[in-house]
Amino acid sequence: MEFFFATMIDLVISREWLATTNVVLACLLVIWIFRNRRLYRRSRAEQANQRDLIENLSEGIYRSSPAGRQLSANKALVKLNGYETEAELLAAAKNIGKEWYVEPRRRDQFRAILARDGFVKDFVSEIYRHKTRERIWITESARLVRDGNGRTLFYEGSVREITETVNRLKAEELLRKLSSQVPGGLVQLERNAKGTYELSYASAGFRTIFGLEPHESFSSPSRFLRMIEKADRRDFARALRASRDALEPFDMEFRAIAADGTNKWLRASAKPERVRGGVMWHGYVNDISVRKRNEMEIQKLAFFDPLTGLPNRRMFMDRMAKAVGRCHDRAGYGALIFIDLDNFKTLNDTRGHDVGDEYLVQVARRLQGCVREGDTVARIGGDEFVVILDSAGHDYAHTYRAAIMTANKVLAAMRGAFEIGQFNHASSASLGVVVFNGRDCQPEDVLKQADIAMYQAKAAGRNGMAVYDHLSMSPESDRYRLLNEFKAALGTDALELHYQPQMDDSGHVVGAEALCRWQHPEFGTLLPERFVPLTEQFGLIREFGNFVLATGVAQLARWQRDATTAGLRLAINVNAQALSSDDFVSNLSALLEAHGVEPGLLTLELTESIMTRDRRHIGNRMHALKALGVRLSLDDFGSGYSSLAHLKRLPFDELKIDGSFVADIESGESDRALVKSILGTARTLRLTAVAEHVENARQEAFLRAFGCDFFQGYHYSPALPEDAFAAFVQNRRQPAALTAAPRLRQSA
Repeated sequence: MEFFFATMIDLVISREWLATTNVVLACLLVIWIFRNRRLYRRSRAEQANQRDLIENLSEGIYRSSPAGRQLSANKALVKLNGYETEAELLAAAKNIGKEWYVEPRRRDQFRAILARDGFVKDFVSEIYRHKTRERIWITESARLVRDGNGRTLFYEGSVREITETVNRLKAEELLRKLSSQVPGGLVQLERNAKGTYELSYASAGFRTIFGLEPHESFSSPSRFLRMIEKADRRDFARALRASRDALEPFDMEFRAIAADGTNKWLRASAKPERVRGGVMWHGYVNDISVRKRNEMEIQKLAFFDPLTGLPNRRMFMDRMAKAVGRCHDRAGYGALIFIDLDNFKTLNDTRGHDVGDEYLVQVARRLQGCVREGDTVARIGGDEFVVILDSAGHDYAHTYRAAIMTANKVLAAMRGAFEIGQFNHASSASLGVVVFNGRDCQPEDVLKQADIAMYQAKAAGRNGMAVYDHLSMSPESDRYRLLNEFKAALGTDALELHYQPQMDDSGHVVGAEALCRWQHPEFGTLLPERFVPLTEQFGLIREFGNFVLATGVAQLARWQRDATTAGLRLAINVNAQALSSDDFVSNLSALLEAHGVEPGLLTLELTESIMTRDRRHIGNRMHALKALGVRLSLDDFGSGYSSLAHLKRLPFDELKIDGSFVADIESGESDRALVKSILGTARTLRLTAVAEHVENARQEAFLRAFGCDFFQGYHYSPALPEDAFAAFVQNRRQPAALTAAPRLRQSA
């Protein structure tokens, strides 16, 4: 240190210090100049690097004046606005607020935030792509640059296009709104490469269907599977596997229980695709509970009887076909019991349909109590029920015994009194039983056989059963076929009335007897002797009688409107069973009034068998008919049932001599005597006498001689169709056609 100070003192003393100082200062200046040049060059390089960085940013960088003039823009911003160079953009852009923003007020809002806070961050606006005027979305951040005095120099900031993001958000919002309105829920289900499932997406509607709150997690499909009814889970899983393996659409209806315990019917439909080594389904779930309820209601109406709730005929035939098929496949036997309620129509007519309906409902309940759980009880007609004993046994004997036991249960159940309100009804039923094995038979054949057996039981006195036997009932099958064909023909053109003229002793046509003819497609014209016994035996006589009566009264009305046939009488046969019906008189009165027919022109012919019935009831019914004004004739008189005492009490207008007596008056003295006696009885009781089956002039002469009033038979004409009868009447009115035979009466 002492050396340093000594050296400095020497320099001062030597006056060489000034030159030395200048040299040192010059060296320092040179050093400073070189250092500043290096700093300047580094600064220029950093500025160039920064400018290159800004130019190559993906975001647009800009600088603009407070007045809205664009001062600079990087390549990204130039490209965003549709230009090639910055100069082109700066020359074209005059006013940012008016030229860029779709809504100009957004620029004012932007500037207000800048003035208040000095910066803006993530300011979203819709702007125009300056050159093409395409509308796009941007997010903008900027800061305010001031000088030392606080004056605003310019704005600088960044712009990023977010059109794709906004469109996606809009699409998601639209999807959310749409999915909240569609009647169901959208869903994405994924099965990854590891084999686990995940619900990738579930719309609000999906959660609503399953009764979930918006915040509840539902990503795990296990909860969804637990909500499916246990009986449907296996089918659901099987269908999902099949869709995954074949990449075929999944579509299934199933039952589910929502979180609130509500039972629902749902339909899931989805289309699978392979993703990331797994499978993803895109689809929807829809609540179809209302449709299912409607379908089940329609099915109930289509396949079940609305009154009793039992399967109807359509459902019965379907189950019968399945029962026959099972018997065939298992080499087993089944049985069918056909049940027809005895006198149900009488109950309905006398007590009303409400009582009849309640009776049928109780019958259905009793029948269900007579069978096993797997058996079928069905109602196939008004008062007709059937029971299917499905797979009742592996051999005929066992099945036969089971069928008889069930039939006896049914008979016992039907015999018990039915309490219907304040009314007790004593009932019974007729049963037909058939055992079938499923081989060489169809459901229709089995039903037909059971029906035949039932009619056998009804013909045997009702309140019992009959078992169909293939050997003994083959003739019965023919009668059954004819009966069914007659049922189909009843009320159609296949049944028609023919009219056999009735003549007086002067040869004039005074009327006719209506006789039914059945135009059978195979057997031709069938006479009443072929089909009327069937109607009497199997309970169709009332329907048949109503048809004949209605047709006859309508014909009588047409006659009265025609001068050729006006004034003619018409005789119609009435069965005692039909006559005993409570509505017979009222129905006849309505017919006469509806057609405007004079009651005295209608004659009802009753057979002598009515004498064997309740005479007081029949007598009251006949007096009611007489009060209407119709005529009553005792048909087939002489067959042995009637007596003078009974005839005196009943209001008959005429006697009709049995045709068998008329046929034998030429050869049998006893028959001649009997006919004379009948004619004398008619005169005694002041009744008109009519002879039928008159076949020749000798029979006519005998009958006329002993006081017969009217004649009918092949001697004059067979029964004729309507047009032919009118022609016959017209011909008989010609003078040449009338015979002037003298009327000779002899004492009986």
